[in-house]
Amino acid sequence: MKEQIEQAIANTVQAVEDGNTDALKAFINLKAVAATLTQALKQIEEAAMQELLNYPKGKAELEGAKVEVRSSAGRWDFKGIQEWISVNHTLKNIEADAKEAAKLAERGKILYDEDGVEVKPAEFTAGKETIFVTLPR
Repeated sequence: MKEQIEQAIANTVQAVEDGNTDALKAFINLKAVAATLTQALKQIEEAAMQELLNYPKGKAELEGAKVEVRSSAGRWDFKGIQEWISVNHTLKNIEADAKEAAKLAERGKILYDEDGVEVKPAEFTAGKETIFVTLPR
């Protein structure tokens, strides 16, 4: 099954590269396939996890793949620490001022803080252009 899927995708890519298929339509169709696969994986993940737990140490080798149960990284939550809240608020204000200073600098103006100190403008790096596809439901 894997080989047939890989071949179908390779055929699509080759057809685009050869100019025999519209690249944008192929892109949309491949995005739809990716979305379908993502949804299917979500639907069966819990059942696959339960099955994998039947193997020693939650590890298996099937279909040429190594499969194992792993825990994702945990997250720290600092929102209950007043000092963190205060410093985070200060940081957000600094960032907002630096963004404003950058916008003013584009017009040849300078932003000063309440103490009369020049606010250094933030540097902006534009994001890479990408194709965003909204698929019908």
